[in-house]
Amino acid sequence: MDDNPKVENPATDCDVLIVGGGPVGMALALELVLHQVSFRIVDKLHAPSPTSRALIIQPRTLELFSRYGAAEELIPRGRILQGMALCLDGKPAGAIALNQFKASDTRFPLPLNISQAETERFLLESLSSHGVNIERSLTATSIVQDDKVITTQLQSHDGKVEAVRSKYVIGCDGARSVVRQAGEGMVWKGSSYPQSFLLCDVQIRNNLRRQDQGLLQISREGMFAIFPIRQDLFRIVVSGPAATFDQQGDTSSVPTLEHFQSLFDKFTPPGSGTLEDPVWISRFRLHLKGVNKYRDRRIFVAGDAAHISSPVGGKGMNTGIQDAINLGWKLAFVLQGQVQDPDAFLDTYHIERHPIGQELLSSTDRMFTFMTSTNRFFIPIRNFAVRYILPWLTPTDWWNRAFYKFLSMFGVTYRGVSPIVGTAAGFDGRIQGGDRLPDGKLWLTSRNTGIISTTVQALCVGSSHHLLLFSGEHSEEQTNALEYAKEKVLSAVSFRLDVHFIYRKAKDEPAIALNDYYIWPSELVEETLLKRFGFSEQSLPGYVFVRPDGYVAHIGPLSTLDEFLSFLRKHFVAPVEEAESVAEYHSTFEDDSSDELGLETQNDSTFGASEWSTDCASSTQLNWSTGHDSTSERHFRPLSFSSPSA
Repeated sequence: MDDNPKVENPATDCDVLIVGGGPVGMALALELVLHQVSFRIVDKLHAPSPTSRALIIQPRTLELFSRYGAAEELIPRGRILQGMALCLDGKPAGAIALNQFKASDTRFPLPLNISQAETERFLLESLSSHGVNIERSLTATSIVQDDKVITTQLQSHDGKVEAVRSKYVIGCDGARSVVRQAGEGMVWKGSSYPQSFLLCDVQIRNNLRRQDQGLLQISREGMFAIFPIRQDLFRIVVSGPAATFDQQGDTSSVPTLEHFQSLFDKFTPPGSGTLEDPVWISRFRLHLKGVNKYRDRRIFVAGDAAHISSPVGGKGMNTGIQDAINLGWKLAFVLQGQVQDPDAFLDTYHIERHPIGQELLSSTDRMFTFMTSTNRFFIPIRNFAVRYILPWLTPTDWWNRAFYKFLSMFGVTYRGVSPIVGTAAGFDGRIQGGDRLPDGKLWLTSRNTGIISTTVQALCVGSSHHLLLFSGEHSEEQTNALEYAKEKVLSAVSFRLDVHFIYRKAKDEPAIALNDYYIWPSELVEETLLKRFGFSEQSLPGYVFVRPDGYVAHIGPLSTLDEFLSFLRKHFVAPVEEAESVAEYHSTFEDDSSDELGLETQNDSTFGASEWSTDCASSTQLNWSTGHDSTSERHFRPLSFSSPSA
């Protein structure tokens, strides 16, 4: 009897195979939906995990979700976190009020406390609304790549094996990533923390605590923290000596609700409430590990498959989601034949995201060690810092700005690192190529609709690149200059590019005669938005070239237009005839490798788009010039976006 499982459906092909159906895998799937890329997403679990590891969605991630029109629907499912109260050895030691930062360049200034289970449920609903389902109970058992294709063996719970051929495989499959292990030279390094942690998601009856504020207690007995999740549901986390159960120092058994109640009574003021109806009780250990490279040819890793850290700061899942969005649009551009050097373009995923992952590991390690250390020499230093230095720092503007930039993840930048971002020579504005696109309020004026309020980020949605052309006073001369720049840029690229004219003010008030131009309110005499981008009256007109992931790809005055055009020609393919463009995108799999892989193939020697399985979650048969979807009804409708009013 043959013990080897039978391989079925050897020719089920798609552009991208996503292994892992957690929040990172689903975020990547949404990005590929946006860009109409053919993909499948599989997960070894038969159902989503009901437990919730991550708890916070940071403001930058909310901004990125808003590109799908999703952030506004997600926020009501959680609770906006206004701050954290700090206690030292049972005595109040101050508070960090997040709402004091008063960020003016975003619609999402505060983090959202929401369970990971709820986040996954929301992402799953978003995918389902576009006809995408996670294929469950499928485990990747083998991944083999060559120069043209990568073949993944997927085994179902009943032992059947399917060979999936794709152009790329993305590992979003967690710390024990099978995909990462298949990558040549992908080294997983790090260590585990010695502390044991207790966790309980629980209802608190007769609770007098603020529903929008967390609590952090630091003492010689360990750390005790409470975080609001939603109405009357809180997360309690305990570490250190307090996480032991008995005099023998038991650190292996699962705690009980009674044990958490005793800790709750010990670390909170009398009358703080009664714990009941626990959703999840667990004991866990934390790890600090990362991979040395995020790409091996056709294999990529993202999220916990690339980096795992302590939950301090609430950035782990957020970093993974941002990994996925960074990678998703780049895969799409390569698959659509839009870039000059596909291999170098895909390398920028590691170039941009690996330093972010390393910073995540180092920063969370420092914060975690500071809060949980039981070193008897360090404890007095920490206590002095919390009791005296922190209250001195929190009122200062510079500390608030730096801390908020770090916490919100608005400080994530690819400036000076990535070869596919740039800044015009001599331009020294606050925003440079590689920085996050800041938000700001605009006015849309139209003969048909009058004046409508909107924002910069609300313009820059969808799968397009965006070109913001800033000018001074609206006049024929200024408009002609912007029109000239628009035509030159559009003639240099073949991908979709949305161009927006933004005038500082109108020559004649009211500016209602204009048609669909974005006007800066003339009453804002301080010209905050121009200063935010680094433009002055002398540097206008200027341009900001924005990537699909909401980062500035290039910025400068229009006097450096030739430099910007050279940047575009270096990285992107110039327009070609429509038929050639479509053929470039629909390049077929060549079957030269099938014999080496031992696959049964169809009689035809190629795998054209018409032969691809309709199980793939997107279309590769799009006429990009008309937007006509020629695929079967089983494929979802492409996402469509407009510029919403703010």
